[in-house]
Amino acid sequence: MDREKTLNYTKNINRLKIYTSKMDSAILIFAKVPISGKVKTRLTHNSCLTDSDCVKIAEAMLKDTISLASQTDTDKIQIGYYPEEQLHNLNEIINCVRTQGFLNKPVELLLQTGSNFDQRFGSVVQESFKKTVSSFIGLGADLPFLDYEIINTALNLLTQKKGENPVVIGPSSGGGIYLVGLTNDFNPKWFSSYQLFRGGVELSRFTNFCRKMELPLITLPPYGDIDLEEDFISLISYITALKNSEKTIGFYFPYYTDKIIEELKLYIIEEQDQTRRRKLAKKGDD
Repeated sequence: MDREKTLNYTKNINRLKIYTSKMDSAILIFAKVPISGKVKTRLTHNSCLTDSDCVKIAEAMLKDTISLASQTDTDKIQIGYYPEEQLHNLNEIINCVRTQGFLNKPVELLLQTGSNFDQRFGSVVQESFKKTVSSFIGLGADLPFLDYEIINTALNLLTQKKGENPVVIGPSSGGGIYLVGLTNDFNPKWFSSYQLFRGGVELSRFTNFCRKMELPLITLPPYGDIDLEEDFISLISYITALKNSEKTIGFYFPYYTDKIIEELKLYIIEEQDQTRRRKLAKKGDD
């Protein structure tokens, strides 16, 4: 009888292993390796920030994104990156986060290919699925304060709807999305075929696509990513509040972004005779 129990136990464990391997999940960070004049250029428009500042900010936000991804329930982190010649710099960024204790998951690097965003995103998703990933949460690298519990919620929703080809999206400002969650039932060619990331109105494009294809669409709470000076001003305000809060809900503290704000000596000034009109400034530039 004991031997029979042992055999049954072993069979159940093997079934569990098979099931787990089929349910491998990943955080897929879609990122441009920070290069001067190529990343976060809109932050410099009519602001005190330089291209060099934006490189530092983009690198810090990427580090925070890797860090928060490491806190999730996923099996691994994948980074869909470009350009290819910046691979060494990307590895240095990853090693920095791991060395400082903010990264405890394996990281796979997937090179983006294609001539537009839809093609590049589709190429990375296709490679992700080839690596036994059955579900993933796709993020950009410009939302360093995203609560990782939002990602865990998205993962659970994908698991519950497995087999129904669900689509999980997180709306951001301006009609975009900060997150998309999919399973390997989703055809990566659909990104280009339906131009899902074209025109900066991903929210409506994914909504219309799911309606047309009769796929279950699940919407998460909205977050605002960091693209413009006013977004970065809001981020500084968030960080200040987080540092002075006894408890926070819905936020991840962006350690690296906070450090770069301190390094660049950035602060917020109120414009005279303007309601809620604020600008970035640097200490020492007054």
